[in-house]
Amino acid sequence: MKKIIFIASILVIWSYSGYAQQSSPSRAEIVKAGTTKKLAATDYSRIFLPGIEVSETQKAQVNKLILEFLNAKRALNAENRKTPGIYEQQQPTLFNNFKAKLAGVLSAEQMNAFLASKPATGEKTNMLRSIFY
Repeated sequence: MKKIIFIASILVIWSYSGYAQQSSPSRAEIVKAGTTKKLAATDYSRIFLPGIEVSETQKAQVNKLILEFLNAKRALNAENRKTPGIYEQQQPTLFNNFKAKLAGVLSAEQMNAFLASKPATGEKTNMLRSIFY
């Protein structure tokens, strides 16, 4: 009986050590992958184009443009920490490029509605602030 328990315990320990040798992603990698997947699946057109009807083909293009723009702003903010004042210099150009690309996807009416939704500079809680400012 002792031999059976001894052999069973060795097999259990051996199976756990074999499992420990597998390379599993770290918790940070799992969270980062989930965040990336979540960002890619987010419908930005619904968030940043409130009240503007967009078709499914427009939606895919608009979501891609907004995600690229937000990533560029994030990089610009990181650069601004190193070189203060660069955000104020480059943000208008970045926004104008985004606006030009967006105008290529949206109709004139949709674009006018988007530009009319620009929040006042004092509105701190409006989500559109992250696009316009």
